[in-house]
Amino acid sequence: MRDVPLGVALVAVGLYFVGLGAVPFVDPPEGFHAEIARQMMRARDWATPRANGVLYLDKPPLLYWLVSASFTVAGVTQFAARLAPALAVVACAAVTARLGVSLGGPRLGLLAGLMAITNLGMFVYGRAAKPETLFVLWVTLAWTGFALAYVGDRRRGLALFYAALGLAVLTKGLLSPLGPLLVVAAFFWLTRERPLGPWAPWWGVLLAGAIALPWYVVMEVRSPGVLWYMLVDNSVHRLTRQRVFPGEDVTLGTVEFLVVTLLAFLPWALALPWALARALQRPWEDATARLWFLIGLWSAAVLVFFTLVPFKLPHGALPAFPFFALLVARAWDGAIEGEPGAPSPRALLVPVLCLFALVAGGFVAAWMGVPPLSVDVLSSLDTATRNVTERGQPAPPLPLDAWAATVRSGAVIFALATVAMAVAVWRRSAALGIGGALATMIAFLPTVAADGMTQFARVRSARPLAEALAQRARPGDLVVHEGAIENSASILLVVNGPLRVVNGLQSNLAFGATFPEARDIFWDSPQLEEAWSKPGRHFLISAVNPARSVVRALPRASVHAITQAGGRWLYSNLADRGRTVDD
Repeated sequence: MRDVPLGVALVAVGLYFVGLGAVPFVDPPEGFHAEIARQMMRARDWATPRANGVLYLDKPPLLYWLVSASFTVAGVTQFAARLAPALAVVACAAVTARLGVSLGGPRLGLLAGLMAITNLGMFVYGRAAKPETLFVLWVTLAWTGFALAYVGDRRRGLALFYAALGLAVLTKGLLSPLGPLLVVAAFFWLTRERPLGPWAPWWGVLLAGAIALPWYVVMEVRSPGVLWYMLVDNSVHRLTRQRVFPGEDVTLGTVEFLVVTLLAFLPWALALPWALARALQRPWEDATARLWFLIGLWSAAVLVFFTLVPFKLPHGALPAFPFFALLVARAWDGAIEGEPGAPSPRALLVPVLCLFALVAGGFVAAWMGVPPLSVDVLSSLDTATRNVTERGQPAPPLPLDAWAATVRSGAVIFALATVAMAVAVWRRSAALGIGGALATMIAFLPTVAADGMTQFARVRSARPLAEALAQRARPGDLVVHEGAIENSASILLVVNGPLRVVNGLQSNLAFGATFPEARDIFWDSPQLEEAWSKPGRHFLISAVNPARSVVRALPRASVHAITQAGGRWLYSNLADRGRTVDD
């Protein structure tokens, strides 16, 4: 039984760790999270997250603690920043496989664990310095603990359940346990199981509180108003789009959210509607059937919740992905076994065949010179692109030449996959089909998807500006950033001292800007104009198109363009001496 989770974890290591540090930070938000962790490490202040010297409270500190630990051991690198999220995916894969083995046997556990990691949604977030996969791990552990308690090992299972909820609070916020707890309440109400008291033991609640609450108490004592901001403005008001301190993130529409979720979980999403309906269907005759119902209930609850709330982002459904994987693995396992009521092999195989043929055709078309994805499509998939286009600013172009090798690889992989799936359909072999589909994704993700992410990161990276600034800036030079600093935060990793931020209060640092220590950080345009006219060398990093930038208000003779990259521009009040723009 232990061999299956271990095997799945080894596959996950191969998928998620190869080339993990080769890609430059994508701003936002990777450089921002890395800088917060670096400041924690340098200041030895493990309680207070800060970016650019300003208090940051949109996310609790667990990610930053883990990244700071990685930086301490391995240095401030892309690999070290992404290590914790990648390890979270590996652990999540093993836990999903273990839960699948318990509910349906080794084959189901193997399929579920592999499906949980062979989808674009988990792959993209598992290779980025973001907290999402950590949260997914805690949710998966919480439900695994509940399942363990439900089948008889109550004390150990509930300890895992409540400890995982406490860690979720330290990763995502005070309201993060609310979803699982409400689903548990709905589960017991629908199954008419009583009493409920044993499921909320005092020691379990105390365990969750002991893990989750001390940091919040410390922060409220240090900076009064923190709890209001994190609980009300950053949680409740965020979901209802009524924030007092609004950030830059632009919400997806309902249809966009559902489409993005579908794309992120392909190809396994094709069987999800049937698998979800089966799990929710009565009767739930025994404990195992009721646990499948619980998995379906959680999956449906996540989808329905983010469909209905006004504010939704592309990763909203990610905490349900391991449970989507369990449900879909159950459908494929039943088809392989020929269980009564299971879908026929062709009902599962034909949609995957059509998808692979369509994807192969798309890659072939791109290979032949059809333009890449439009900005409209990209803006639905990428939060930063959507934020930029919402401000009326064009997104950085994605040149087709850089993607040529990626496109060719994708065409070959999916052409072969289409042939394999056609053979599986002809032979009506669900086993051959699922093997071919998993092999396709295992081949696609670390090559085509990873290379595509690398090219995208290079297009969006602030590294060229950071390198140009590091070559030129000297101690005492003034460095200013126009717009929210998180849009170019990886520059902070190479520049000593806080940057001044002009017209950048619509930011994740807006609440932190209200504290006295941030008073000199945030400027308006007149303050920049005054500082720009003073002696010395000054630099302006702008994330705003020149046609709308504050540089238009500066004397034209005192603005010299140094370089541009990733939708950002670097200016100075003095021209380079003996250097070209490309130096």
